[in-house]
Amino acid sequence: MEIVSILEKSFIQISSLIRENNSLNLGNVTNNNNISGDNVKRLDLQSNQILKENLSKCKQVRCIGSEEEPEFCYTDFKESPYLVCYDPLDGSSNIDVNITTGTIFAVYQYIDNKIENGRNLIMAGYCLYGGATQYVIAHQEKVSMFQYSEQTKKFALINDDVKIKKKGNIYSINESNKYCWNNLKYQKIVNYFIRNNYTTRWVASLVADAHRTIIKGGFFSYPGNLKNPDGKIRLIYEAYPFAYIFELAGGKSSNGHICLLDVPFPKKLHQKTPIVLGGEYEMSIFENI
Repeated sequence: MEIVSILEKSFIQISSLIRENNSLNLGNVTNNNNISGDNVKRLDLQSNQILKENLSKCKQVRCIGSEEEPEFCYTDFKESPYLVCYDPLDGSSNIDVNITTGTIFAVYQYIDNKIENGRNLIMAGYCLYGGATQYVIAHQEKVSMFQYSEQTKKFALINDDVKIKKKGNIYSINESNKYCWNNLKYQKIVNYFIRNNYTTRWVASLVADAHRTIIKGGFFSYPGNLKNPDGKIRLIYEAYPFAYIFELAGGKSSNGHICLLDVPFPKKLHQKTPIVLGGEYEMSIFENI
């Protein structure tokens, strides 16, 4: 699929930007805010430009949606079958302290010129810019993982069938919000994990926290709270793609009530949602509370 090779090219370009530049400078805040209300950092803008320019030339892509754009951007290929949405640099608030960041992407297929929900996804994934540059892709009913090699200048397959453990021992949630979550269910699940000797990990980068959950199992959530009733995760280019990945890898997702993939596709590009991701055991505990 041509989109995959374009994404790989973009990941290599973004990885090079991070690796070859002063992280303190890349972390500088510009005078702009993106439509989601976050501070826009230099690397967010540069990463967005790379992806937008590369994808807009692809004849398979009808439309592009980015965290850094106010609205959907239509390409010249009006009859093409796919909408591609992305967060160009998730976790960019961590860039100046050299913590793992990443790109999240989702490819939707139009059915009768419409997208109903996350079930229109045909491919989703993310790239991690950490100690190694790796990307995970959910496509054709399985999840695969690739790693970039400086020697070959290519991505090589390192796992062709990624599966989430049915039961883990790590939970990931921002407990500083514990007393302002707008659903007591989350306090109860955290208390359950503590009683049952789970450990907690929190990076505050969705790609890093969700990736760890995929590799090690367990539970990840960003609930709504009194300040942000719908949470802070964007549905179209963050929550839907991770829900798709988790489902194909043997896990589950939820917005606190239903599977994220069944949430209707919003009219707004930047619609937010509470998010819950986990292995089979942890999600069954959550669902039964």
